[in-house]
Amino acid sequence: MLVNKQVVQVPDIKTLIFFWQQTIKNLNWENLIKETTPKNVGCGLVYELNTIKGLGAESFAIADMRHIACAEPHYHDNNETEIYFVLQGSALVVITDQELHVTTGDVIVIEPYKAHFTIPDKNFIIAAVNTPPFNPQNYIPLSETNHSVGFDLEKFNQIIMQNTHANRGINHE
Repeated sequence: MLVNKQVVQVPDIKTLIFFWQQTIKNLNWENLIKETTPKNVGCGLVYELNTIKGLGAESFAIADMRHIACAEPHYHDNNETEIYFVLQGSALVVITDQELHVTTGDVIVIEPYKAHFTIPDKNFIIAAVNTPPFNPQNYIPLSETNHSVGFDLEKFNQIIMQNTHANRGINHE
């Protein structure tokens, strides 16, 4: 449970988004990940790309969600903001009680201390930018209701049931 934590806005998030949109549009993500060993985590295969530098205090990764049914619900602690740049496919991204249907080219900003999860289609791949840089200690999985970060386990289960694997064409190999 979160107590007495203040959410601090990332300074100039628009500039950060613009920079990464311009950077990403000139990159071939498939070439980027060829030399990188992925980590198999709750969000699929994640390729951390330390060779790509941003404007300052951020990290960059490619998350391949093509082989998962749902990215585990979680939030980021310690004022860590996460930005998704949808590279291909579509998905339902849920941030607290907001359901966003996203597709290639969309950008989603997830503020710190906000529960979120993703139900991808069979082609969903994103670039993820975290500021400050991603720290595994700030990644907090959710397995029970936690109102302080906007996560309701019953609502999560309802959303999963409404977006079944068969209806969305999910490949869960």
